[in-house]
Amino acid sequence: MPYSLDFRKRVLVAVKSGMTKLAICELFNICKQTLYNWIKLEESQGHLKPNTGFQKGHSHGIKDLGIFRKFVDLHPDYTQEEMAKHFEVSASTIGRTLQKIGYSRKKRVKHIQKEMKKSGKNI
Repeated sequence: MPYSLDFRKRVLVAVKSGMTKLAICELFNICKQTLYNWIKLEESQGHLKPNTGFQKGHSHGIKDLGIFRKFVDLHPDYTQEEMAKHFEVSASTIGRTLQKIGYSRKKRVKHIQKEMKKSGKNI
């Protein structure tokens, strides 16, 4: 859970008042990197609001299997990596989702043919 906006503002008021960063970190019991991140956030975006609306924890995946199935049907030649870029997930997530919808996965970009060995004997 992110720190409150009020707390972040109090910390930056202390920075602007001239306290050392080490003293601020000890006083407010925060990490130096957190302090540097907040300073950078205020300089670059002009606010201290925490990031919201992103996936937390594990189980990132494709929620709508119908849309995924249609995409795979339209693009059967795409590899897992190409599909992963489109859906902004990992290639292993694509592999698991393909298994869920009952499809096999394409493992190589192009087919590699094996050459038959020529024997020296004529039959």
